[in-house]
Amino acid sequence: MNEVSTDFGLKFPRASLDGAVSGQIKTTTNDFYVEEMMNPDLSGEGEHVWLWIEKDGQNTDYVAGQLARFAQVKKMDVGISGLKDRWAVTRQWFSVYLGNKPEPDWEAFNCEGTKVLRFSRHNKKLRRGEHGANLFRIVVRDLENTEALSSKLEVVKAKGFPNYFGPQRFGFNGANLDRGALFFDGKIKASKSQRSFYLSAARSFLFNLNLARCIEDESWLTLPEGGPLYGDEKPGEAELTTEERAILEKYPAFKKGIHQNRLRLERRPYVVVPKSLSWQIEANTVKLEFELPTGVFATSLLSEVFELTQGLGEGNEGLRITK
Repeated sequence: MNEVSTDFGLKFPRASLDGAVSGQIKTTTNDFYVEEMMNPDLSGEGEHVWLWIEKDGQNTDYVAGQLARFAQVKKMDVGISGLKDRWAVTRQWFSVYLGNKPEPDWEAFNCEGTKVLRFSRHNKKLRRGEHGANLFRIVVRDLENTEALSSKLEVVKAKGFPNYFGPQRFGFNGANLDRGALFFDGKIKASKSQRSFYLSAARSFLFNLNLARCIEDESWLTLPEGGPLYGDEKPGEAELTTEERAILEKYPAFKKGIHQNRLRLERRPYVVVPKSLSWQIEANTVKLEFELPTGVFATSLLSEVFELTQGLGEGNEGLRITK
């Protein structure tokens, strides 16, 4: 196996010039709750069954595999709208294509840390990104330097926060970037799913670099078109700026992989204003509740305000947004 030899810094600047508030997230899974904001109008009939599932400390992809095994179908027959944090309590939809197979006894589905809350037949598969938003309820504990916490949150509530891709996108310590660069240079092989992860990580990393540049020159709030998710340009319609092109040129392996896969140039907002942001501060703990559009990372909102460590999982690698 080829050794990972690349080195990608995952430190990105905060928009706030003031010092961050120290704290800890995910002391328990109950401290990080995520719920898909989606109320599908299920037909009650069809070859698919949709399941509303609560999972606690479980990986979305793993649960999808267990559903496939239980229903005796292929894993590709299981649909999800979005991946959710493992170290959290989450509620999300899954779908299972049954075709002519008999209906399993879903109440007998036995997967540690999961609970089937309800289910119904439907005439189509659940697709990625069908839910429009996610509801978050997050507890940050062991707070220090809390004097400015409310004012910081007020700024985020009014003006928004930098729409960075979160550390989950890059793998443990940036492994998806490291291995992606090796794959695009032809030094290692990868499965179809791995290639997808590598491309996503590369585009996300490059977007973060562009956003970081715009935060440094204080233009991030004044660019409604947002930043590039790199792909093929279309003259006169979808074009890169000189600065955006310069960043891409610094990473030839990523440039090669993106263009070989014929991805289209897209734009992602630099700024996200959370919906219904509220908080309660009690002693050295704050309880936060807010809604974010699909594809926006709660860790990016948190990192604008807090300097965080993580109690469960892989620690605080990647949560390195700095002054």
